[in-house]
Amino acid sequence: MGSTVPTGRRRWAAPAAALCVTAFCFWMAGPEAPPAAETDALAGRYRLREAVLPPLAPPGTELPRVRTVHPELTHIAGWISSVGAAAALADWDGDGLANDLCWVDPRTDKVALLPAEKQGAGARYAAFALEPPAGGADPATVAPMGCFATDADGNGRLDAVVYYWGRPPVLFRNRGGALTAAKFAPQPLAAGDEPWFSNAGITADVDGDGRLDLVFGNYFPETSGILDASGRGEPQMQHSMSRAYNAGRTRLLLNTGAGFVDRSATLTAIMPEGWTLALGAADLDGDLLPELYFANDFGPDRLLHNRSAPGQPAFALAEGRRGIADIRSGVLGRDSFKGMGIDFADADGDGQLDLFVSNIAEDYALHESHLLFLRDGPDGAFRQGVAPYRNAAGAKGVARSGWSWDAKFVDLNNDGRPELIQTTGFLKGRVDRWPELHETAMGNDELLAKPGIWHRISGDADLSGDLPLAVYAQDAGGVYRHLSAALGLGRGEVSRGIAVGDIDGDGDEDLVIARQWEASTVLWNESAAGASLSLDLRRRTAAGETPAIGATARLEMPDGRLLVGFVDGGNGHSGVRAPEVHFGLGSKPLANYRVALAWRDGRGLHRATVTLPPGRHRLVLDDLANLATAQPAASKGAEG
Repeated sequence: MGSTVPTGRRRWAAPAAALCVTAFCFWMAGPEAPPAAETDALAGRYRLREAVLPPLAPPGTELPRVRTVHPELTHIAGWISSVGAAAALADWDGDGLANDLCWVDPRTDKVALLPAEKQGAGARYAAFALEPPAGGADPATVAPMGCFATDADGNGRLDAVVYYWGRPPVLFRNRGGALTAAKFAPQPLAAGDEPWFSNAGITADVDGDGRLDLVFGNYFPETSGILDASGRGEPQMQHSMSRAYNAGRTRLLLNTGAGFVDRSATLTAIMPEGWTLALGAADLDGDLLPELYFANDFGPDRLLHNRSAPGQPAFALAEGRRGIADIRSGVLGRDSFKGMGIDFADADGDGQLDLFVSNIAEDYALHESHLLFLRDGPDGAFRQGVAPYRNAAGAKGVARSGWSWDAKFVDLNNDGRPELIQTTGFLKGRVDRWPELHETAMGNDELLAKPGIWHRISGDADLSGDLPLAVYAQDAGGVYRHLSAALGLGRGEVSRGIAVGDIDGDGDEDLVIARQWEASTVLWNESAAGASLSLDLRRRTAAGETPAIGATARLEMPDGRLLVGFVDGGNGHSGVRAPEVHFGLGSKPLANYRVALAWRDGRGLHRATVTLPPGRHRLVLDDLANLATAQPAASKGAEG
């Protein structure tokens, strides 16, 4: 099942270790592994029950494990076929729960909308595919890469956005009524048939005008016929493994209310074209305008400070400052790593959002590092072009887990402290190809862009195919411990996206794991969890209510801690959490909690404080605007 790796290969780095300078070795070193009994005790707080999602294909269908690619790329077809599995959770059917799943399965190259339900439950509707409109791109040269929910026209109905390799993204407008394929009208988001190669997409109110805009991170250049078996196009790989700037254009589509206009030049004018694999949007300086994070493969990530006004998107680059003991790649915005995932949460309990970035970080293979950027400076630093963060991945125990992708912070047991889940693996096969990949990577950077110089990565190639889904939980000292094996999730797999949401409405958050060329699964959360407080924050529209993407919430705990959260618009690689805020309250909850809310709309910035009991609450923010305190008249109260 896994890689057949000679034992000797795992010893390559031993002599080099003696050459480390003190500061570098200290940065690379993580905490000592705890005794097995301590790990088992920590793992005992969690229980995740796995259920397989069957492929949307007739029984007996032979499912592929590789894509048809351009003739110049057949020897690296495995590499080209390594992405596309994706999952997003939202409430498309309007039943009050984020129990509808948009799933991209590369084995069928279908984008399906289906009810996420436990075995034995009656299906609320039949699964159906979201098919792009006819015409334009040749379907044989197109593959879906991800999807997410948005309310593009503010009519109170959730639309779906699907992005692809080989064509521009498509907006599937929700025309209302029961969920069927006929209720979604596909509309290309760019004119013409220019091929985009998008690997990430998010929705956010970028300019603060109250409308949801769209941002897409692209990978291969638009001239690349990556999936064109007829040989059209000019396939081009990255021209560097650490400073590659020859990717497809980053795209910003601004919502005018009458449609979307391309304002991509706003982004590309201040940063080179990185090979983007993940996107993040979160308010990091308190002005309710989302900062944008671009996790780029083969080179430095980019954090853009948002300085927009309605109708006038504007950004400035923000980078970390390097201290005497910091390696360059441990400084935000100055890395040479392989950015592949991004998420935000308060990882150290100081009431501020931190950032976690997945990279490739495998011992004796590509010994880079994941990055955990903890807040370490004032909001005003952003105006000076400074990203006020320090990397603490090593000290916190999350520097290494192998070849990794999407990552999500999730409070699985509702104790008020987030766990970290991370997908892993590249190709699963029988022949280890790390030596060949190393040889390719050490060649001349300018030759690297030419596919013909690459070693064979196809057929039975294996690159980190024996890694488990990574599940980290904090111990008593705030250090994250890897619990996958103890949780029964230690098998090797190749996974990509993580969707998060309280699918069954029982007060804890469940997971959907999108796997590449393997069966995707739902991880039903059956942990002995404490109480929770979940917020379905809404904004009123002319025709209904819509998720308040970007709205923030801060909850006061009895011990003085502030729990922080916000309504997510799709952060990550190819996994999208439900657009809700979830707070774990522990095993002895109070009767009520004060929650400070903040949001933007077309009229400006608003704040309100509400007092709520544990449970699930749907709040329309417009009804709370300009109030110092408010108590919603209708609440479901304590649940579970």
